Amino acid sequence: MRKVSVILVVLLCLVCACNTDVKTVQIENKDFAKILFVQKIENNFTSEKLSKPIEDKEKIKKVLSMVEGLEAEEINTDELIRILEDQDNYYMFGFYKDDRTSLGRGDYGFQFLENGTILFSYDQPSTPSHPLITVNSHQDLLEEMKEILGITF
Repeated sequence: MRKVSVILVVLLCLVCACNTDVKTVQIENKDFAKILFVQKIENNFTSEKLSKPIEDKEKIKKVLSMVEGLEAEEINTDELIRILEDQDNYYMFGFYKDDRTSLGRGDYGFQFLENGTILFSYDQPSTPSHPLITVNSHQDLLEEMKEILGITF
């Protein structure tokens, strides 16, 4: 009986270990974006003063490299929307292949919440997929990005 219990415990541990949906953020092509549009949502409102387009390809690639390798879990779109609706303040980073920044959804994007959590709208540029949420907080990363991009808001 003891032998059976040990085997069951080992199997349960293996099943639990294999059941995590933690992914590593990977961006295969960091050259796809022509424009990075950064926008701060403050008290559920934004303005032109809280927005900045970035066209420097090296800075865009640097920002994409900074999020690559982060651990994140899949969430569904409804949960992504619910999380954003519960936030008063956050930063949106939208990556665009061309000048269509005013036409809505970019080719890739993520949102930085005040607590340092990052929500990825989808896990690869221009690919329909599940949203991701980082497993850990990355508040310092937001400050580094703002410094590199010259963002003061």
